[in-house]
Amino acid sequence: MVKHDTLPSNTAILRWRDAFLALNQERLDATRSQMTKRQQAVIDVLAVLLHVNHPRLPGFVTADTPCGVRGFTPSIAQRSALHTLARGVQLPRDPAHRSIHALYLMGSLGSVAQSSSSDLDVWVCHDELLRPQHLAALRQKCDLIEQWAAQQNCEVHFFLMNLTEFRQGQSRSADGEDCGSTQHLLLLDEFYRSALWLAGACPRWWAIPLSEETRADSYWQRLVDNHIVSVDQWLDVGSIATIPAAEFVGAGLWQLNKGLANPYKSLLKLLLTRHYASQYPRIRPLCWDLKEQVQNGGANFKNCDAYRLMLGRIQQQLQQEGNAQRVELVRRAFYYKADLPLTELNKGQRDGWRAQELLALTSEWGWDQNQLIALDQRQHWSPQTVSRERNALVSEMLSSYRYLAIFSQRYASRIHIQPRDLKVLGNRLTAAFETRPGKIIQINPGIRSELEQEKITLNLKNSHWQLYPGPWRPNDNQAPLRQSESLVELLAFARYNGLLHDYTQIALYPQHNSLTQYELRELLGVMKQLPSPKLNNSALTTEAYPLALHIFVNAGVDPQHQLSRRGMQKISNRDDSLGYSSTRENLVHTADVLSINSWGEWQVSRYEGHSAIADILAQMLTHRELARQQGWPEWYVHCHCVSRAIAIRERVTELLTDVTTHFSQPQPSPYLLQIGADYHLLEIRQRKLHIEHAESPQALLTLLARPRKRYQTWQLDRHALPDSPLRLILEESRSGIWQVYYWRDKDYIFVYVCDERGALFFQQWPESDLRQWLIPLLRFMYRLDQRWQYSQNRVQARPIKLAELKLKPLSYEFECERRRMPDDVQLPAAIDLHAVIDNQRHMTFYCNGQEFRQSMYGDQLFSNVANHVRELRHNAAAYDCRLTDLILADNEQLVAHLTVRQRLEKRLSETLISTPI
Repeated sequence: MVKHDTLPSNTAILRWRDAFLALNQERLDATRSQMTKRQQAVIDVLAVLLHVNHPRLPGFVTADTPCGVRGFTPSIAQRSALHTLARGVQLPRDPAHRSIHALYLMGSLGSVAQSSSSDLDVWVCHDELLRPQHLAALRQKCDLIEQWAAQQNCEVHFFLMNLTEFRQGQSRSADGEDCGSTQHLLLLDEFYRSALWLAGACPRWWAIPLSEETRADSYWQRLVDNHIVSVDQWLDVGSIATIPAAEFVGAGLWQLNKGLANPYKSLLKLLLTRHYASQYPRIRPLCWDLKEQVQNGGANFKNCDAYRLMLGRIQQQLQQEGNAQRVELVRRAFYYKADLPLTELNKGQRDGWRAQELLALTSEWGWDQNQLIALDQRQHWSPQTVSRERNALVSEMLSSYRYLAIFSQRYASRIHIQPRDLKVLGNRLTAAFETRPGKIIQINPGIRSELEQEKITLNLKNSHWQLYPGPWRPNDNQAPLRQSESLVELLAFARYNGLLHDYTQIALYPQHNSLTQYELRELLGVMKQLPSPKLNNSALTTEAYPLALHIFVNAGVDPQHQLSRRGMQKISNRDDSLGYSSTRENLVHTADVLSINSWGEWQVSRYEGHSAIADILAQMLTHRELARQQGWPEWYVHCHCVSRAIAIRERVTELLTDVTTHFSQPQPSPYLLQIGADYHLLEIRQRKLHIEHAESPQALLTLLARPRKRYQTWQLDRHALPDSPLRLILEESRSGIWQVYYWRDKDYIFVYVCDERGALFFQQWPESDLRQWLIPLLRFMYRLDQRWQYSQNRVQARPIKLAELKLKPLSYEFECERRRMPDDVQLPAAIDLHAVIDNQRHMTFYCNGQEFRQSMYGDQLFSNVANHVRELRHNAAAYDCRLTDLILADNEQLVAHLTVRQRLEKRLSETLISTPI
């Protein structure tokens, strides 16, 4: 059995209890001194209201509602407060069953951090055996008292505390927000160093000497067994032998989360958590320091101030780390938590104990009057100053977060935090603090009450926009608050951070640029209509997804700048804004996409140049899978530029509608879009979007020639290929058949072949006798199909459609005229020339039965084949060679065979022409 130190006497225990109660009374007196008369009356009567049920008293529900505070007898002051509240009310006899063990006040009351905005958070420690209906009645009683207190201009919040559950870690934070599984003993540490006892039993923690803290339960049992303490006078709120590693991570995330709205208060608690983590596992909680002072004597409410104890411990660690800027930041956080501007107090306030304590502290820190004035002017700080302060706060918070993240990895086996807690809080931090290009960050997380500006200046410098709050001139040395290539990003930043209001004036420099006052007004109108950033906690349990997309086209850009400068604009009957006039000019020069997601994040993505529209589509289609489940995010197109704004907006809106509708299908076909002289092919492959770019018609044909695994139709944008035969060909494409189209134009014949899966082959012939080109091609295709019909076990030959393309009269559109298949196609060629290419890419030609192997002829293969062809001809004319068949190993794709055929025929023909007779 472990041998313990000699037990203290009952007298020593009572001395500690009396020392605690004396300190408690000093704190209560200090608390009351900062309150109005009506607020003092509320705090004086709270215990009485919970002790009895009386119809004339606030909080009355029924006569049977749980009430009665253990060991409580109203004092003279409390009876006087009750008499003032309800004159003539006689207190009933003590309740038969006292359902409330104790009442405690939590928070900053009685400390230098108490302010006029401090509310009363009351822990009502009740009988754990109360039934649910009795608990509900007690809750109703507390709610009614809260409502009455509010009428006295005193904010009170009651928290029903089941101490058995609390000791097991099922806790709620001091301000009533659920802290889940992330912190319990840290909350208990805060309770012991800051709680004010109102009535009922005292925490038994004060009867345990500091040396026995780690074995408090067994030590308490010895005190009971030796009749040194009376159990009825004490209450087990819990002991702090150590603090688990998990609490530091959970509490750190929690304080970071709360720091979004109150960074100064949260920073102090966050740094204390980090300090505790640095001591792990041999932690000395701050409440131990307080207990030591109380049990050793000499404690008073000033040297035992809960917030000063916290500040002292944090300062000590930061000074040891040698970072003066961090020390100053913590001091500012403490000063602002106190909420007592020393340079703005009247004489009565300056003489108060809080002002005197705070003044002594600031003097100790070396702060002069000018520094205090600057700090007290926080509500008038410039947005630049607010932003710098925000960066300092966020840097410190994230530094602590990274420290705790490393800590959690080191002690991962000991950390068991609810994954949902970490996920929600982690996502909230990401939304608030993560920076990335184009993301709109909040620069004012509770530093100033508001940032509204009477005037804002926008300056265009070297293609970058700069935002200056207030008036600005080109010769000013003031740094911009934000700058970006995107005007939309700056306006969104101003809206997000509350710089804009109805009477904000915007000045433009230089005065002559593409951004007109009209366009600026329209853009500002859009921004002001955007909903204020909101964060829904339920959304933080899932990945962020876009709720709305605002697409700003040509913001601050004149798409016809050169002509507009001369007072001219192009006039054309070809009015597609993505292919305007005969030069197919793309009028969309820039696009800024403002995305608002489910986490409340605002992100501006800027796209420039010919691919801007394709980039917008890529961004939208990234969310295709989500859109198929819950619909596309709401999207809006805005365009207010100088030239053709309405037409541009309508065209982009039309395109986005077409594309989103098309890609909402389960298996959408490829989508072909023409922008200016460029082509973009949008295709879903393996559930991912692929966009391929073709800078010319030739490059487009290369894309269309790629073999396909299955047949797919081509979805053409309504304005794509307006004067090209490709539009009709792709629209006429059908599964399972081969289609041959030819078009005579000037000195050339253009031939297009579609295979059974929609792949396209193109070839250009010089204008001459059509038959000498067409019949060898068709004969070649028939030969391939005869062979593949057998290998593919097809019963019937594949249909081949032959058609001629012609331009409609007075139109750019093509029409298709079906042509009969020539009879000569079925006849054998005079010279049967076919080639075989094996898996090793070795080539063999057969010409009327004569074999020509590459392995035998090497570099002379083509010249020998060409010579043999010449010998077989009836005349010596050097005309092109024609292949009648081609075998490619493991390949039955028509376009591939036609492509290789074209290449082989070209080389044979060139060799034939260049070889002397």
